[in-house]
Amino acid sequence: MKTMLAFVACLMMLASGVAQEQKAADTASSAKGSTPARVLEAKVKKSWEDYKNRDKKAFAASLAPDFSEVTDGSEGTFGKDTELSEMDHFTLAHYELSNFKVRPLGGTAALVTYSAQYEGTYDIQPLNMKTVYGEVWVKSGTDWKQLWAQETKLK
Repeated sequence: MKTMLAFVACLMMLASGVAQEQKAADTASSAKGSTPARVLEAKVKKSWEDYKNRDKKAFAASLAPDFSEVTDGSEGTFGKDTELSEMDHFTLAHYELSNFKVRPLGGTAALVTYSAQYEGTYDIQPLNMKTVYGEVWVKSGTDWKQLWAQETKLK
């Protein structure tokens, strides 16, 4: 009986130590900047860079299968295939992103808002835009995917 009690006591101390190590690791991870807000800001920036580099495969990987978007001046909502085909028409030359805000929407979704100023050409016509974006990102397994985007042009 004493052996069993000693075993249980050791097991409890081991479990307590593992829990403390996990808490310390989580704290260190947050301190290093891997919070969901920083992760999503980095995902948005990578998506813009993939678009600029015309890397359809990488850009598509950031979009949820049922992705939808409404852009300024559009006649409606369009999906992932249309967004990818737009890469054939639009050449993104330069962009600046700022004012990121991330608001959790439960445990597996977040609203990301930010300002974007970009320039390039659309079917050889110059384009210079100052906009605000609202994007809904959802967690798919261990990764985040963009589900919805709303672009609004600023005057």
